[in-house]
Amino acid sequence: MNGLNFIDAAYIDQITVKRRGEPRLGEVLSLITSKQALEDSKARYLLIGIPEDIGVRANGGRPGTEKTWDAFLSHFCSLPVAKNSPIDKVAILGTIACQDLIKQSLDLDWRNTNDQKTFDALITTLDQRVSQVIEPLINAGFIPVVIGGGHNNALGLLTGSSQALKQAINCLNIDAHTDLRSDDYRHSGNGFQRAIQTGALKNYGIFGLHEHTLSPGITEFMDQTNMNSNGDINSGIDYLSLNQWLDTALAMRHDKFDRWVQPVLENHFGLEIDLDVLADMGSSAQNPNGLCLEDVRRVVRSMAGNKYLRYVHLCEGAPELGLYPTQVVKTLSALCLDFLV
Repeated sequence: MNGLNFIDAAYIDQITVKRRGEPRLGEVLSLITSKQALEDSKARYLLIGIPEDIGVRANGGRPGTEKTWDAFLSHFCSLPVAKNSPIDKVAILGTIACQDLIKQSLDLDWRNTNDQKTFDALITTLDQRVSQVIEPLINAGFIPVVIGGGHNNALGLLTGSSQALKQAINCLNIDAHTDLRSDDYRHSGNGFQRAIQTGALKNYGIFGLHEHTLSPGITEFMDQTNMNSNGDINSGIDYLSLNQWLDTALAMRHDKFDRWVQPVLENHFGLEIDLDVLADMGSSAQNPNGLCLEDVRRVVRSMAGNKYLRYVHLCEGAPELGLYPTQVVKTLSALCLDFLV
């Protein structure tokens, strides 16, 4: 499969911290080490890493997301096998190939016009690799659980999913930002705008948005998109701000939340969670103001097992930027276990 590095069983054995008499997830989870193993797999969910920070750096963000996958995998595989561990439903697939692109991007400056062109070429190549890997997985009925990496990878996930389904896909993005910024060149802040413009994304719901991040250009794009239902763009954008969440105590009033997200959930959709939506979380755009983890976990649990869910993307986490060493990996592991049912 082009663009995919299958998981190495020896690596999983190496990173799994073992205890006598206490089996760990890394010792029991299915590992996809070849194309044949993928074809034979009975898993429902496939764990995939995108270990890159090219899109984040291209957007002027703080690097660190490149290291998230390995840090997460080491922690996740070392978790004990609990009574409700979904060991029969989950397999570890591997990673999207990124190292060659990262190497070419290391000396680039996002403020330099020529470097922006190079960033664009590199991230567009990454978009294509993500899409090429995701499309056959969706076709085969798997639900990819993708650990990023920057939010730029949402475009490849949406594109690959829509190509597999032969229709535009919906998306619920739990995020402090819209990622609808100018599409002058590709970076982590404009994947959803590109997905709308190319017809991969239809109904787009943003949950936990910080309204002060809405620049005039983003607001204008949102207004135009929602008005142009009979034109080239046939999408709807809706959002629930951080203040609306707090004012309505949304986490305890599921009826309001259900009504708000219904346009997204009534057809095939992807679930995106940008870790910068969480207060004080180690991420590329760390923020002191945001949602609490338990409330986001309640939303994730409400999505678990949804018949229209096609992929899950957890992105922008940066372990080295956390308040403590295991903050990000423990958060990612908890979110994963919430929807692996």
